[in-house]
Formats: sequence, C-alpha cells, structure tokens
Amino acid sequence: MSEEQTPSSPFLKAPLLPLHEPIQQTSNNSFTITSSIFNLKNFYIILGPLLSLVICLLVKLDAPATSTKMLGVIAWVFTWWISEAVPLPVTSMCPLFLFPLFGISSADAVAHSYMDDVITLVLGSFILALAVERYNVHRRLALNVTLIFCGDPLNPAMLLLGLCATTFFVSMWLHNVAAAVMMMPVATGILHRLPPAHEQSELMNKFSRAVILTVVYATPIGGISTLTGTGVNLIIIGMWKSLAPQAKPISFNNWFFFGFPVAVFLLICFWIILCLLYVRKGSSRVLSDYLDRAYLKRDLEALGPMTFAEKMVLCVFGLLIILWMTRRISDDLPGWGVLFHGLVGDGSIS
Repeated sequence: MSEEQTPSSPFLKAPLLPLHEPIQQTSNNSFTITSSIFNLKNFYIILGPLLSLVICLLVKLDAPATSTKMLGVIAWVFTWWISEAVPLPVTSMCPLFLFPLFGISSADAVAHSYMDDVITLVLGSFILALAVERYNVHRRLALNVTLIFCGDPLNPAMLLLGLCATTFFVSMWLHNVAAAVMMMPVATGILHRLPPAHEQSELMNKFSRAVILTVVYATPIGGISTLTGTGVNLIIIGMWKSLAPQAKPISFNNWFFFGFPVAVFLLICFWIILCLLYVRKGSSRVLSDYLDRAYLKRDLEALGPMTFAEKMVLCVFGLLIILWMTRRISDDLPGWGVLFHGLVGDGSIS
C-alpha cells in the first residue's frame, strides 16, 4: 500500500464528507429552512395579494366594478410599499402588470404613464443632481456663499443665513432628497470644527442644533419654488393634466412666479425663528475661536481650482435654468417654446 493510502495519511484525517452527527446537522438545516420561509417579510409578501383578493370579493362600492378592483390594487401596492417586503423599485412597477391583470387599464396606457413629460423632468433633475454631487459643485457653492455671509468677525446669525440661502438655492433646482444629501456634509463640516458635544457650552450646543435644522427645513422650503424642487409639485402638475386636459397647462415659469415669493417669505420667517431660538448673545465670541473666515478660505482652497468638468456642470445647470424660465414667460410674451409650436415641454429641456 502506498504512503498516500495508509491510515496515517492526512487525506484520511480530513475527509470530504462528515463521519458523525449527520442527524443533528439535518435537524439544524430543517430549522433554518423553516425559519427562512415563515418570516415577517414573506408574510407581508403574501399579505398584499391576500388583501387585494379579500377587497375584490367582499367589498361592494356604489361605483363601477373597476373601482373595487382599483381599491384592491392600492391595498396590494400600499402593503408592499410600507413594509418594503420587496424592493421599492419592484413595488413601483407593480401597476404595469396589475392594472391589465385586474382589467383596470390597458398595458399600453399604463406604460405611457411611466414616461411622460413630468417623469422626464424628474429623471433629468436627478441626473443633474448626480453630476453636481460627483464633481463637488455644491460644496464649492456653499463655501463661497457662506464665506460672503459669515462676516468678520464671525456673525452666527449671518452664517446661518448663508447656509439657509445655499440650501434653499440648491433645493430649488434639485429634488429635496438630493439637495439634503448634498448639503448635510457642508453642515457637518462646520460642526466638525467645534469641540465634541460633551465639551460644548450651552451657546455652542444651541448653534450646532441650528446648523442641522437649517438644512432640514431650508430644503423643503426651497422645494416649493420650482416644479423640480419636490415630487409633490410634479404630482400636482400630473393631476392637473389628467383632470383638466383642456385647461391651460402649468409651466415651469408659472409655478416659479407663484412658488418663489412664498418660499422666500417662509425662509425669512424660518431664519428669524432660528436666530431667536438658537443664537444667543455672546455666541459670536464663543464660536470665533473655532469658526472664522480663514477656516472657510482654507476649505475652499483645499478644493483647488475649478476643473473643466465643474465648469461644464455649472454651464449645463445655468443653461437649464435659463431654458426653463424662458420657454413660456407669459401670455403676452410666449417665449422660445412658440418656435416649436408648443411641442416642447419642461421635460424635453431636462
């Protein structure tokens, strides 16, 4: 017998298959399989279709039959949406097959709702947000604006106003979530210059809270200004088109002239309340040891000179704003959109 085949061979000491306790391993495996099947996530996956079936069979509405079916689809999608039993993108695509399946609408009509002018506007604004974030344009903008407002010596109220104005401006043109994600690192960058929370004085602690609240509240306020600022505005436009197709459409410019003054008023009120609650006498002296114009200048210099990509993103950003604002100015001044006989929408620009 060769050396490899002897009992002392290492190949026999480390067999490929288990030599003992097979029953215990099988039991554990069975328990694992059972627990993976009967869990809360799978319960919610089944609950959605089950609720839909119960509603369709038992609920009777004084309305067309499709109304009950529509209620069932809403229950199904809503259950999956709040429980996140399946990924949210999958849930959002459910109407594509549920509406034809329940006889509510044709597949072609539902598919058209997933790619209209409003959806294109949202898609374009998100792509722009990714470009702004990718090349740090938002940080350069925030540092420049904050540097202008902070004053010398440091004025905490004006520093908050600068952060408010920057967040407000970014949120005007980008979706609220994207704007908040971009501006929060700017706010936390200011806070990182301060001592840890347990070492902060009461004045400093109040200012720290004000900095975070600035981004949290200035973002939705800025979103009121334009159509692209928040999803609610776009939902209203979509409902207006479907409920009043013959009515005069709401253009980007129309909404801006309504939303911008309201948003500016709310921002000023918010800033005043913020200063009254969180900026106390003596805050400037306490914060000047940690925050000053020199600190902001150093951070700005650390970004280096503007790259070609940053300049191009700014150019596209500026061009988008100009085209959105001038496509349809007023009834007397139709704008450049008239050259295309009304066939171009805000989504075409984005």
